[in-house]
Amino acid sequence: MADWLFKEIPVYKVYLGWLAFLLLLIVIGSIVSPSPYHISKAKAQIIRTRLTETAMATALKAYSNTYDVLPVGNTESVERILAGENLYGKNPQKIQFLNFKPSAEHSNEMVDSWETPYEINFPSTNSFIVLSAGKDKIFGNADDIIFNSVSNDFVKP
Repeated sequence: MADWLFKEIPVYKVYLGWLAFLLLLIVIGSIVSPSPYHISKAKAQIIRTRLTETAMATALKAYSNTYDVLPVGNTESVERILAGENLYGKNPQKIQFLNFKPSAEHSNEMVDSWETPYEINFPSTNSFIVLSAGKDKIFGNADDIIFNSVSNDFVKP
């Protein structure tokens, strides 16, 4: 008969064995299962676009608080006014409400995470909507990212 099966094992060796086993399970689990803090590239692009739209909304509200009116016009001219230009006399103090890095293709416009220029619409004299075309680069469908100043939140298309 095998005497080694019935040999008494010191307690500390048993605990070390269990500790090694648990450590092995943790290592295998972290390799197999992704971290809960892992964000996919697609999710990161959406988050970055939403943050940029929020910054644009904040800049528009700050402009409105300063001049008591929104800087209506096409999106490119509004972005240039918010960036500190006194375009058409609409920013006489030349305050920089918004800072953005121009892209290679669109030097005077802000672009979303997919290199598509944003759109800013003014449905009334005291409200605005900031739009991104989303991943498919087409405005007006389900993947658009839309900030509405009336609800002060993102809305579905």
